[in-house]
Amino acid sequence: MTRKHIQRGWYERSNGEKVFLRSKWEINFAAYLDWLVGLGEIKGWRYEPTEFEFHAVKRGTRYYKPDFQVINHDGSVVWYEVKGRWTQKAKTQVNRFRKYYPDEKLIIVDADAYKAIARSCGNLVPGWR
Repeated sequence: MTRKHIQRGWYERSNGEKVFLRSKWEINFAAYLDWLVGLGEIKGWRYEPTEFEFHAVKRGTRYYKPDFQVINHDGSVVWYEVKGRWTQKAKTQVNRFRKYYPDEKLIIVDADAYKAIARSCGNLVPGWR
């Protein structure tokens, strides 16, 4: 099944780096993060830089790679998962991530959160589609 509403593609960051993103929402969220970097709100971000393994799990979903790693000025890290559509596998990954990595902070950008960002500052973010 092909989902025609998904707009994948290359996003050129404000620092010139090109990143392939898997959805329009991810592209817009990347633009939002670049905007926050420009405002000095965050130090930086990376797309899918780390794959977490669930060592105790021997079958099924054993790995998870959050969409975005956001680095704050104090060096702390927050992970973001941009999720417009939830599959059972995605739910399992997030639940296991929270169980096996309780010290890592994960924020889900679901439809409500995405729409709130779009309403509050989408028109201010360069590159927001």
